[in-house]
This record gives sequence, C-alpha cells and structure tokens, in this order.
Amino acid sequence: MKKPYYLLLFVLMLSAAAKAQTHWVTKNLDENLSVKFPAEPEKTTKNGIDIYTLREADSLAYSANMIDYKVMVHLDSAALAPVKDTQQFADQLKMGIASKKTNYTFGDIIIGKWNTYTTYNVSASDKINKNTLLIRMIFIGSKMYSLSCRVPANLVTKNNEVFLGSAEILKK
Repeated sequence: MKKPYYLLLFVLMLSAAAKAQTHWVTKNLDENLSVKFPAEPEKTTKNGIDIYTLREADSLAYSANMIDYKVMVHLDSAALAPVKDTQQFADQLKMGIASKKTNYTFGDIIIGKWNTYTTYNVSASDKINKNTLLIRMIFIGSKMYSLSCRVPANLVTKNNEVFLGSAEILKK
C-alpha cells in the first residue's frame, strides 16, 4: 500500500519541479549576455540604462542591467583591462553602490572569474528591514552587467542562486 503512495508522491514532486523550471523567462541585456527571471520582468529606462526588475508577491526582488563604461565615462576595454582585476577597483565599485544604498551594510566584495570574464560578488544587509541584497557583476569588454536579488528577512529560497547563476553568453 505504501509503495503506490510513494510512487504517486514522487511523480507529483517531479512534475512540480519540471513545471517550475519552465516558467523562467530569458531576457537579453544586450547582444552579449542574457539572464533568466522567474517570470516576466518590467523594463524601465533610467539615465539611458535599461533595467529589468521583477518583484514577487513574497517581496523577493530581482534586477538586471548593463552599463557600458565606454559610453558612460569614456573608458574602453583597453583602459579597464589593467585595473578591473584589482581590489582597489572592486572596492570603488562597492563604494559607488553603497553610496546609493545607504540603508545597507556591505560585506567584502569578492573578485572572481566566470567564462574568463572578471566578476564581482557582494552582499549587504538592510539595517532596518533586515533584507539581504546579493549582487553579481560581470565585466565583458567595457560593459558591466549587474544582477541583484533582494531577499526579505526570514525567507528561504534557492531562486536567488538560480537567478544570479543564470547569465549566459550569447556570442563570443
């Protein structure tokens, strides 16, 4: 009697997991990189930058954008190459973000590699609401792609990891 029950439970869980994976929506941030959202994000443009944002009912929020340093501050990939892997540059990025997110306390920014490209990962805690902000930045040439996820206090989810790990190169 227990065997059919467990088999049915297994099939239901398998179908739920398969269904959950099909809902993710892929958005191309430009011709180089795409990212997946759990549902269709809203697109807004601020200061010439397209920003994709998704706020879920449980207050979990996802955001992705691309900034071209060549256009914004006239730094091309050749000018960025010698500094982008330095801790000083990474710390300046973190300070720039922290200056706009004053209600957050930021941890150390960690420099890494993804598909040979420089990445930066940093997390922060909201002083008031106790939310956690997770940010992953990827440099490709003169472009910086930023993915962020705000996780409310006491919410346990793996979707933030899926989102932050969903970036895909479109062309090389």
